[in-house]
Amino acid sequence: MAYEPGRGDSLPPSGTTVAFTAKLSIDDSYPCNSGVLKFVNVLTNEGGSYSPDTGVFTCPVDGLYHFTVHVSVYGRGQCAIFKNGEKVVSLYHTSLPDKCSQVASMSCVVKLSKQDEVWVNNFGPGRNDIFATDDNDTVFVGFRLG
Repeated sequence: MAYEPGRGDSLPPSGTTVAFTAKLSIDDSYPCNSGVLKFVNVLTNEGGSYSPDTGVFTCPVDGLYHFTVHVSVYGRGQCAIFKNGEKVVSLYHTSLPDKCSQVASMSCVVKLSKQDEVWVNNFGPGRNDIFATDDNDTVFVGFRLG
């Protein structure tokens, strides 16, 4: 079926696959500063739009995108998905007073234009108990819908 403007289809099919999954490195656990959380262990980066060096996804083609973050928390953890410097969704999780390992998640669907940037922002000291081990992953996943 061909794309027909005015039928309710918001985007023409482009044939462009954009998808990534990246994991937090064990060495980057319990980040000391607030700011971009870098997921340097890239499992998939179809389209090459996620940068493990910066932790930022740069949109290669207009469309609707789905992002998910699963964070392992041991204490207090707070982070958010940001688009172009503005918070889209956030989470705060505490496993206190028992201080056990738990997983918190957030996701969203966002309309992006080419060159828009999306990343996970950590909130820093007191809320930085986000970690990764051989048995507990913290991951950032994104893909283009349609």
